[in-house]
Parts: sequence; structure tokens; C-alpha cells
Amino acid sequence: MSNLEAVAQRVLTPLILDEPGTIALEDQAAIATWVQKTALTAMLLSSKEQRENGYGLAPSEYRALYERRELVQPLDFSQFWVGRFEGVKGFSAVRVTPLTVRIPDFPEPPLPQGYAMTIVLGALLLHGVRFTTPGLQADTTTELGMPPLWPSETSVMWPAGQTCTEKSLLALADGGTLRATGGEVRLQPWSHAAHLPQSAFENGAIKVPALCRKHDIYYPAALLQEAHQGRFYAFMTSCECSAYLIHTDSDRIRFRAAGEPEGIAAMYADMVGDEFLIEDQIGEFACKRLPA
Repeated sequence: MSNLEAVAQRVLTPLILDEPGTIALEDQAAIATWVQKTALTAMLLSSKEQRENGYGLAPSEYRALYERRELVQPLDFSQFWVGRFEGVKGFSAVRVTPLTVRIPDFPEPPLPQGYAMTIVLGALLLHGVRFTTPGLQADTTTELGMPPLWPSETSVMWPAGQTCTEKSLLALADGGTLRATGGEVRLQPWSHAAHLPQSAFENGAIKVPALCRKHDIYYPAALLQEAHQGRFYAFMTSCECSAYLIHTDSDRIRFRAAGEPEGIAAMYADMVGDEFLIEDQIGEFACKRLPA
């Protein structure tokens, strides 16, 4: 693991700082493995109870990656791309989304058959997909035209392809830009994880199901009215399972991060934007106006 971190620091630091560079062919396997290791590690931040209820990745993924540590290669049936991100300075995120392989005229399978991995570090975007069901893997490309990091047969020049913005990041992280190169197979987020029930108006506030699916979170209706006017905000909230960093958008709220309260508070404090206090039936509610 320390060797992976050393390679990642050496190769990726200039790209994170938005300095054009090259990922040499001999470093690409290690970087792809680092992406997968980082994504799997991020999923361990969920509580034991959440993992027992299906949130997270199967233990077999961790065992398989450990067993091939001598190879310094990502798991079989994995593909990775590298691109450029343009957004709030210093922004970073890790997101893992379960995916299903959809075949026309067949219903959605009861369990996911793969997952998308997305890491943003400054100006650097790393994106990957891993198929976990034998026989259902597919060669894929991305709509952004990002160069392949793994498998690859040549050095990768960075930046290349279409720049990903904050607006397009969520679709990319949900696997929305992945396309199978042959046949009519489609990749889609697993509905059970990606589609939460709709929000509701309750006691003067907007009630939204939390990511844990066990609790609800609330935010002032005034933020919904602001969103209808094209003004969006970030705020912190929590349930019994986790703390959350949330952004409002034109048609929904977006969970940007989940984790321990201290970490979410630090992310909120680092955000650029004027802070406002809204008083409603719940009490005082702090939020930051997002840059236009």
C-alpha cells in the first residue's frame, strides 16, 4: 500500500495542481490499482450496521485485491480513465455507485453486477468501472472522451478529452457517461441505491429521506423557493447514522458527502460562499450561497 501511495504522489501531484503532464505506461497499473484501493477504502467509512444492511462492497472485493497485491494490478474486468475536472478550487471527492447491466426486454436484476468509481482531487478526475458478475463484463467508453488509463498500451497525455464540470460530475459518478461498445447492453445505476423516494413538505420544512434509508433530514422551504429562482446553497445536516454535506439544485438536493460530523464540518467550512442564517419553525439554519 505504501508503494502505491508513493507512485500516486509522484505521478498525480502535478495533475492535481492542474499542471499538464504524462502518465507513463509503466505507472498506469499502479495508478489504476490505487484508484480501486482508494474507492474500496472509502466504502469502509460506512458503519458496520450500514454494511450489514447492504451498504458498501462485498468482502470478496477486498480479499481479491489483497490476493493480487504482488501483481500491482486492479481487479479483472476493470477499466479506468483519467480526465480533467473544473470546479471549486481544492474540491475533492470519492464516490462509488453500484451498477446494473441492462439488456433490452429483461427486468432490472435484483443485485448490482458492478460499480463505478470516481475520484476528484483538485483538477484531476479519475473514473473507473469494475464488473463483478462473470460473463456480464463489457468493453466500455466514456462520453467525455477521456483517455484510457487501464488497460492501455501507451503513455497518457493529460489533460485530454472533455473537461468535467461540477454540473456534469454527478451524472459521470453515477455511471451516466459509460457506454458499452458492442450490442445493446446498457449500464445504469442500481435503482435501489440511486433512486430515493421523493421529498415532502412537512411542518413548514422539506423532508427528504437520508442516504441510510432509515431516517429523514429536513431543510427550510425557503431554500426550495430560492432554487426556483436559480439561487443554490450548501448546508450540513445529519441523521443518527451519518452527517451530510448537501447542495440544493434546480430539481433536487444532492448529497455531496457523508461521514463523521467533524469531517463534514471541515468540508463545509472550506467552501467558498457567504453564509446565511434562516429562521423557521425548526430554529436557526445555517447555509452558504453557492457561486453562480
